[in-house]
Amino acid sequence: MAFNFTTFPVLETERLTLRALELNDAKAIFGLRTNKGVNTFITRTMLNNLSETRAFIDRISNSIANNTSIFWVLESKDTAELIGTVGLRNFEIEEDYAEIGYDMHPDFQEDGYMSEAFKAILNFAAKQMELKFVEAFTHKDNNASMALLEKFNFELQPDRKDANVKENQIYRFTVEA
Repeated sequence: MAFNFTTFPVLETERLTLRALELNDAKAIFGLRTNKGVNTFITRTMLNNLSETRAFIDRISNSIANNTSIFWVLESKDTAELIGTVGLRNFEIEEDYAEIGYDMHPDFQEDGYMSEAFKAILNFAAKQMELKFVEAFTHKDNNASMALLEKFNFELQPDRKDANVKENQIYRFTVEA
């Protein structure tokens, strides 16, 4: 199955608009991706300035234009503030598979926002993208992330290891037929 994100799929929840990342999000994305609380359990290259942030946004935009990933900004309907992000990537078309990645600003963690976003995105992944599997890679000490994944019936894959980050565990969601 080939994906087409030419028309970006804006998703709505009770409190969130899940929309495309834009260049004018650079300051908020820089703040999110350099926040120590956000990065406690994430291994990634840190952004050093707004120029690198704009280059990151360009890479995301290009991958969406090439239909190789999809990346949503989580925007509060109340304040229009960017509070987190969720993306699907590393598509394996033959297996109807994608990986999900996500982050949330600490000021908004444990308030149910990511649960709202997950519900909408997993529904989109199943119905519009017709995915059968979604996997998440999360740090073994990230209890909030593991609780979120288990809430949405992701199952720990104890026999599998993340080749890139040894502290990560792999969780798999199987779409019900």
